[in-house]
Amino acid sequence: MIFYDFDVFAPSPYVVWMFAQEKGIAFERRVIDLLARENRRAPFVTDVNPLGELPAIVLADGTALTEITAICEYLEDIRPDPPLIGATPLERAETRMWVRRIDQKIAEPMGEGFSTEEGRAFFEADAANGLPVTKTMLPASAAPVLKAKARDKIMWLDGQMAGREWVCAGRFTLADIFLYCYLQFGEHHGQPIPEETRWMKDFFQRMKGRPTAWHGQAGSLD
Repeated sequence: MIFYDFDVFAPSPYVVWMFAQEKGIAFERRVIDLLARENRRAPFVTDVNPLGELPAIVLADGTALTEITAICEYLEDIRPDPPLIGATPLERAETRMWVRRIDQKIAEPMGEGFSTEEGRAFFEADAANGLPVTKTMLPASAAPVLKAKARDKIMWLDGQMAGREWVCAGRFTLADIFLYCYLQFGEHHGQPIPEETRWMKDFFQRMKGRPTAWHGQAGSLD
């Protein structure tokens, strides 16, 4: 399998990368130059993902799979052990529930908050350079609202997790990987973990201690 990755840290592809490493799945890693917008040009948009986004993997038969949960579900099916989504219907449902909450309530507004403010010039340059425009830019005034929404839900989740080691209680899952990768992104892009949180900060340090965690330098779109 070919795994497409950016040359700077990005949370979405890293979720898949970390998930695969935790399962012991080997990828052929193919690096995409984000700053040169290689992901917005052929052959990536013609052969891999017409949206020009990562994560993406290409199977041996040429089939391209995109989107975090779709790829991770596929990897779980082909390598059930260790189970990172779940070994039973109930475990799988619980993991999917938390992943959806983290994705919709934290990751999405955090990402939109970044692209609306810090990354705005970078994304607006697509049209100026004649590249496919796949992101609808929100008004600049939306940035603080989006960031506040992500922060509020991080605070909410912090309260929900009291007494747990992992998001799904005693199980390390995709939900933990998903949350960690977006917290990591926020730490370096203007949306740090709120100082008032206790569980969230402890969780982040536990995740940073895993061999599969990201230990590189902060990426930048500057």
